[in-house]
Amino acid sequence: MTRIFAVVVLSLAAATQAWAQQYPTRPIRLIVPAAPGGGTDITARSFVPALQDNLGQPVVIENRGGAGGVIGTDAVAKAAPDGYTLLMIYASHATNVTLVTKLPYDTLRDFTPITLISHEPTVLVTHPSHPAKTLGEFIAWAKERSGTISYATDPGSAGFLAGELFLQKAGLKVQYIPYKGSGPAAADVVAGHVPYMWSVISIVTPYAKGGRLKPLAIAAEQRAAALPDVPTTAEGGMADFTVSGWYGLVAPAKTPKSVIDRVHAEAAKALKNEAVLQRLATSGSLPIGAGPDELDKHIRSEIVRWNKVLTAAGVQPTN
Repeated sequence: MTRIFAVVVLSLAAATQAWAQQYPTRPIRLIVPAAPGGGTDITARSFVPALQDNLGQPVVIENRGGAGGVIGTDAVAKAAPDGYTLLMIYASHATNVTLVTKLPYDTLRDFTPITLISHEPTVLVTHPSHPAKTLGEFIAWAKERSGTISYATDPGSAGFLAGELFLQKAGLKVQYIPYKGSGPAAADVVAGHVPYMWSVISIVTPYAKGGRLKPLAIAAEQRAAALPDVPTTAEGGMADFTVSGWYGLVAPAKTPKSVIDRVHAEAAKALKNEAVLQRLATSGSLPIGAGPDELDKHIRSEIVRWNKVLTAAGVQPTN
């Protein structure tokens, strides 16, 4: 009986290894739980061409925005753990633990981390007609109108987090207007419907370079190559204020480790591709390429960090 059991185990191991070596044998679906044109979408489209070349199969991007990323994320949580449905995650993956009362999935238990792809700083932008020319002038302007103005944001996004932390540090009372994505939010600031927003740099850089948005400060330790004339928040008089958007790749829980390792290896390789690096640099993103353990630690630390900020802000979770 023991010998038979050992033979069965060895046979199963051999079959699993053979299957993993063949993976992938068909197109892979990558769910982006955000609207087209946002930072998550831009990042996905920057590195996916190289990823699919490395894997030897098409990687089809499917945008499923809405509910701060919950809709698309839930679809992946319930997908078969075979490596053919993957998920791009961003800051909301960590903040929805606080922002949503009853998530239809468990953020830590229902997913297997693959790769921490990249990060990008957030930027404070206004309409070009706004009177403020510096961060200090903007804060003074906002204080005069505290409680009567609003800002545009995608709830749970890095821009939302920067916006709420900014209000706490500056002592302001401003109402946020929720949008389905950072792209639509930026479009309304460009149109002059909302006075300002905090956004990841990839969204606002084209508008800023085209003179359609005015960047006042970047929430990073140093200036960004994409917008070299924009001072950091520290230069503007607000110390210890850094907020970045980040992007990761995960799979449904119980996806075989061999598949996770293969996808991570090819994703890390893609993030060293010159064309990918150029696309990321143009949008202001910085590649990382860290593996499953690093991404897992990052998600856990982000949950803790932003739970404190959002709780202090009094943000009420949705059902």
